Amino acid sequence: MRPTSACPGNGTLSLRDKATAGRPSGGRRRRVGAWVAGCRRATRMLTVVAAVLAPAGCAATSVSRGFIGAAELREEALSCLKAAVRYPHNPAVRVAAVQALELAPTDDTAAWIRTALVDDHPGVRFAGCMAAGKTRDRIAESAVRRCLRDPDANVRVGAMYAMHRLGHPAWSTRLATILLTHHDVAVRRNAAYVLGLLGDPGAAKVLARAMKDHEKGVRDHALEAMARLGVADARQELVFMTEAGVGSEEVFALSALAATRNPIYTDTFRHKMNQETHLETRLAAARGLAMLGLDDGFELAFDALQRHLPPEPDSGESQADRLLRVRLMAAVALGAVGRAQALPALAVVMRESPDPRVQVASARAIVEITNENTMKGSAQPW
Repeated sequence: MRPTSACPGNGTLSLRDKATAGRPSGGRRRRVGAWVAGCRRATRMLTVVAAVLAPAGCAATSVSRGFIGAAELREEALSCLKAAVRYPHNPAVRVAAVQALELAPTDDTAAWIRTALVDDHPGVRFAGCMAAGKTRDRIAESAVRRCLRDPDANVRVGAMYAMHRLGHPAWSTRLATILLTHHDVAVRRNAAYVLGLLGDPGAAKVLARAMKDHEKGVRDHALEAMARLGVADARQELVFMTEAGVGSEEVFALSALAATRNPIYTDTFRHKMNQETHLETRLAAARGLAMLGLDDGFELAFDALQRHLPPEPDSGESQADRLLRVRLMAAVALGAVGRAQALPALAVVMRESPDPRVQVASARAIVEITNENTMKGSAQPW
């Protein structure tokens, strides 16, 4: 499950004209968009509103340029993500870009992540704090400290996580009270999410108390956090949920089990991937296998990235909405699998998709696949 963040509406918009090679400035930028909670699980942070800016393409490069090597494509993907961090029309695109850049920690990408700490949208500032904590960016500490005084409580929760990771664990002791007493459901969800990430088994008791929260989203975040901390009952409950018969519930449960990286769930993932009819559930299972180092789901994800799908019967959603969700999940699964054979298709989607959410997801997958010592398959030019 992803942390709760900005998620207003949906739309399409290209990053082509936003690509830039320079380092980011440190100034505060004015952004549009309001903090909206309660979006659907699994794609919660990636469904956003945007207006038309340019026709298509993340990098200012045509597919017809010919074959290139993996290293060159990685730089292109990083340029795409840097462009997305500065994308002014869509806060969730900026959030996704920050989360992707934390997978490639360098002095250069850290500088781009730091710009999120002064973004005008609280969801982006939260993502910046989380990324600064995950990468232990000590240069960002002064900016993170300012976020501890942020007017938005979600940002303060992210800053507490970052301060803990930067060697100041006293700040995270406040998270239990926030989880159990804060009036904002989004803040309680994020507090549960952060407690799970911090990895302290002692947090399981307070997370168990949060399972009595009247909001299902808080209970789900607490359940996932307890599973991450190794609580056997929480993990068993997630296994039961994989047979819920409701696609969104099964995707959540499989994603939460995948985060444990426990090979005991290999058979569960394989069963759901091979026997399930719901494509999104199958893709979540494919990613779970990939996080265990198994590439069984490569062909499924590779096909899903490129196929056109009808809307689900009686779902009330459009074909475009389902296609977006499936392509996002396919890109995530391919990134986790790590096979170089996916790079040409991901490059096409990154360059040609009219939707920046899909562009960013494809660029992230390229970065994951080309991370040093993780790429499977040939690294030669295709």
